[in-house]
Amino acid sequence: MGCRRVILLAIAASLLSVAPLSAKEKKGQDVQKPATEVASKTVEKSLPKQSIKVNSEFGLGVGAQYNFFEVQPMSKNFSQSIDAKVSFGAALQFRLNIGKTFGIQPEIAYSYSVLKLKGSESKTTIKAKVNLVQFPLLVSFRIAMFRINFGPVFTLMDNPTYQLADTIDDTIKQMPLGKLHPSVTYAAGVSAKLSKRVFLDVRYAGQFTDVQTVNEFYWTLDKAKQPDAELFRTRNSSVQVRVGLLF
Repeated sequence: MGCRRVILLAIAASLLSVAPLSAKEKKGQDVQKPATEVASKTVEKSLPKQSIKVNSEFGLGVGAQYNFFEVQPMSKNFSQSIDAKVSFGAALQFRLNIGKTFGIQPEIAYSYSVLKLKGSESKTTIKAKVNLVQFPLLVSFRIAMFRINFGPVFTLMDNPTYQLADTIDDTIKQMPLGKLHPSVTYAAGVSAKLSKRVFLDVRYAGQFTDVQTVNEFYWTLDKAKQPDAELFRTRNSSVQVRVGLLF
């Protein structure tokens, strides 16, 4: 019995000596884990965050455009000339810059021009007023101080009209000429910032397809002289130059 008691006491003493050591190791591990998490968070905060900068610009520009008209006769006796070389207008633009190079630029553009028309048997030139409102939606890429812009242009208003005097009661009638631009065209060009607030924009505007409707022109309301309208279609393009301010 004495020997067994000595063995049991020795085993108990060895177990008691191991238990505090295991507790200390576990405690050390628990302390080390949060220290590692704090260190990792500190490293993450010290690293620079890679984020895409987004900013916006507003601009107002005025300018002129040189027009190129192609007339396609639809009547047999068509001998009409159309001249509308220069238009003047203004545009309000909004630009969303995404990063350093990419941007989206919607605009509201208005232009005014005067078409000079001459009938087949008339010596008088008739002037048609053209009020055009368009919505360009351009994609832009920046290269140094230049920006390359291109995209579709949606026609919102295109209603050229001219005036004729009625030979019966001498009243003046407003006559529609018909659309000169398709619903969707395109534009492409280059713009440059001349200073922090001043920009210069040069672009070319053209057509994907022809206008589906036919233009009708009367050079007189006297049915004896002109029983039917002279029919034609137009295809046009332009070179536009605009100077403006950024806000």
